[in-house]
Amino acid sequence: MPVAMPSARRAVRAIHRAALLLALGCLAAAVARGRAQPAAARRVVIGASGDVLFHTRVVASARASGGFDHTLSGLRSIVTDAEIAFANLETPLSTEHAPMRGDPPRLGAPPEAAGALARAGIDVLSVANNHAWDQRAEGLVETVAALEAAGIASVGAAPDEEDAPGPIVIERAGVRVAFVAFTDVLQGHPGTRRPPLRVATWDERRARRALERARARADLVVASMHWGLGYRHDDRSEQRSAAAALVRHGADLVLGHGPHVLQRVERVSSPRGEALVVYSLGNLVSNQGYLYRRGVRERSAELPLREPATRDGVWLRAGLELRDGRVAIGGVEAIPLWTHNNHWDVERRRVPPDVRVLPHRDVDDDALRAERRAAIEAVLGPVVNLL
Repeated sequence: MPVAMPSARRAVRAIHRAALLLALGCLAAAVARGRAQPAAARRVVIGASGDVLFHTRVVASARASGGFDHTLSGLRSIVTDAEIAFANLETPLSTEHAPMRGDPPRLGAPPEAAGALARAGIDVLSVANNHAWDQRAEGLVETVAALEAAGIASVGAAPDEEDAPGPIVIERAGVRVAFVAFTDVLQGHPGTRRPPLRVATWDERRARRALERARARADLVVASMHWGLGYRHDDRSEQRSAAAALVRHGADLVLGHGPHVLQRVERVSSPRGEALVVYSLGNLVSNQGYLYRRGVRERSAELPLREPATRDGVWLRAGLELRDGRVAIGGVEAIPLWTHNNHWDVERRRVPPDVRVLPHRDVDDDALRAERRAAIEAVLGPVVNLL
């Protein structure tokens, strides 16, 4: 039998070697591609608005016009299950001490309002604000209990002062989001030297510790701040200083409220990449600005009663993206809101009061809608895409 020629064997071996080198090359390329590709970003959307002020007239409207579900029906139409929805509850859900008008007013609303807030889609409410003690210590306890029963997380109060800011943690789309809350002003008194709950007042050292706890427990951190000067659209140096401290110590999103009007939104750099500061989300619902009529100036009335900006609001959505431990703001948009208030119809025609929050798409007056949209857009600034 003839023996295979050495050149033939060398050819076979060369083919095998080439195939092996090709396979190893493909494997190495695949590994290199895998190393080069960044990890997929995880994303969560935070939805937010400002002060929930159940003034006496708002409560009367709820009683006369279908309950608090009617008051918040416009909000319910825009909040989605995909977002974590936040607002500031500036009214204790208790009426043990009769609510009164005044400057400042003593606020209080029935605990059943908690259910309507939950049905409107709210997930988290801050109770750290200047009206926290309006119904004294027992009213704050009743408020927190009503929210818990309705399935809403509250933040900004706890039995221990150190724990009062939080955090509370909510998970959505596999992302853990921690919320902390503070107020830089607290009026009134709890009615006892040893209240069962403490309200989280602003202190940078305490805030740093709260944010450290928040970062240890969550992927992203949201800080709520009740601050600022009433009825002013310009943020103050004190707000900017506190915002910088919050971001420096761990906040990825700062949600401000308190001035009762909207203020600007800005992107800032942070130790983790990027953060967003919303200086004021304005009012979500209130009885403020009820004297306003388009084209008419009520010069003799006090500013909170005649200022249309107190009836402007937004539902702001911020997309936060997390990739390899770094945070990016993936987009900011806002749905403009208007608080419908039929004060003048009540005065002229003796109809029942009707106060409720409306997205602009449901505002019938085209000229009013255009006027208020332009005002909102000018205040928020270019960071926000106004829908």
